[in-house]
Amino acid sequence: MGRLNLTSGPPTFIQAAVPQIPEKTGEDFFSKVIDILREAAHICYDRIMEIPCITCPNKPEGSMFVMVKLNSSILKDIIDDMDFCLKLAKEDSVIVLPGVALGMKNWLRITFAAEPSDLEDGLGRIKAFCQRHAKKH
Repeated sequence: MGRLNLTSGPPTFIQAAVPQIPEKTGEDFFSKVIDILREAAHICYDRIMEIPCITCPNKPEGSMFVMVKLNSSILKDIIDDMDFCLKLAKEDSVIVLPGVALGMKNWLRITFAAEPSDLEDGLGRIKAFCQRHAKKH
């Protein structure tokens, strides 16, 4: 019976192609990608500002994700960032990385490298999730 070796590195044929990709890709492609990411960052920041239980200390620039602070004390049945992410995935099919995975308890990492319409939908689901779980005053 043969052996199977699994590695986490990329296959060699991909490694050989990587140096040629930037050289053969037109400048307009990169400009369009940057414009799309800039628009997505604005959408993400604006929608996050509408959600009381999460705070965005810095508007994202030069990345594809944003770190936001979770205030679980204003949510009735959410213990921490892990609980938030698990319930959000189960109830609304939205995947957000809990900050504890990055050593940042009660933070969330939201990726905005998506089509603007998908991003609006996902952030709308997060807002609705937070409204359903908000403590009643």
